[in-house]
Amino acid sequence: MLCLQEENIGRPLCFTVGILLGLAARDAQIWLVGTTLGFLLLYTNSSWKKGLKKEKFFLFCVFATGLLCGLLAEEGTRLGHWARAEAWADHLRSYIRSLPYRDSTTNELLCALLTGDRSGLPHELKNAFRQSGASHLLALSGMHIGILYLGFSWVLRWAGNAPFWKKTRSVLLIMLCGVYTLAVGAGASIVRAWLFIVLRETALILERKVRPSDILAGALILQEAMDPTAVREIGFQLSYLAMTGIVFLYPKLQKLWPEEEGFSGISRRSNGLLSIGLHKVWDISALSISCQVFTGPLAWWKFGSFPLFFLLTNLLCMPLMTLVMAGALVALTTRIPLLLTVNETCCRTLIFTLETIASL
Repeated sequence: MLCLQEENIGRPLCFTVGILLGLAARDAQIWLVGTTLGFLLLYTNSSWKKGLKKEKFFLFCVFATGLLCGLLAEEGTRLGHWARAEAWADHLRSYIRSLPYRDSTTNELLCALLTGDRSGLPHELKNAFRQSGASHLLALSGMHIGILYLGFSWVLRWAGNAPFWKKTRSVLLIMLCGVYTLAVGAGASIVRAWLFIVLRETALILERKVRPSDILAGALILQEAMDPTAVREIGFQLSYLAMTGIVFLYPKLQKLWPEEEGFSGISRRSNGLLSIGLHKVWDISALSISCQVFTGPLAWWKFGSFPLFFLLTNLLCMPLMTLVMAGALVALTTRIPLLLTVNETCCRTLIFTLETIASL
């Protein structure tokens, strides 16, 4: 607990516990009330023994605030749908479906990846995503808005690096990603990703140091303050568990790669493509393992299944997913036949890879 406290995670944990207790008390869930109270007593007792009396009082105030939010929360208080943004999303879906791809499955796949509308996907393709452990690629999540964020950042580079334009670029990135978040329904995981962007870009505007643990803690408190009932959603839980793994476990796994030599005795500092490729494979593997260690138990508890080939799926499909979405953005804006063909080829490759893994 003290380790988490040093990383500023103890405060959002207490806030979360307070919200859980408030929601549980309102719904008369006695077992959850007992569990959260037990956690609070153990944590504050540890703080008292270590002489952290002021910290204990502050944590109690944070907990009490969360408790009040949980007791007063109403369903449907989340960052709601915006009618105009929904209309933009409808136009985007229509536009994607009108693109002259040879196979309509490509249109429906891009529509699902960019707007979250999976209604047109064939049942067999949905099963392939689920059985291969790639459901997180299909559901709108932080990865999707992260790819869009990088794309928007690249496009806005034309503004230059003068202080004024840097701040203007940050504001535009927050607004563009915010409109997209509203347009696709403001689900728990995508709101989390947008809050990460808001906090990161705000820190850059204010010329403050950006610490991943601070952004994680700040986003958690802000999102629960906006919608205390979001903590019940499986998407919210999996999203923050995955980010906890990325923030705390992923850097440690990255360091397991030798400083001087790779696994085959190849110098990391050399410019050899094999060395760079091996390091990139380890980097993606470390990221996948970090997420799965934290999300796997909850997924097993909720869905009764565990993706055995998650590592293979992420190694093969994450790069393809990035190519598909980046290519889709270019194809949508240009409608150049050659680019549409390349983008469709990437989509077919992604589908073939998922179906192959699912057949295992």
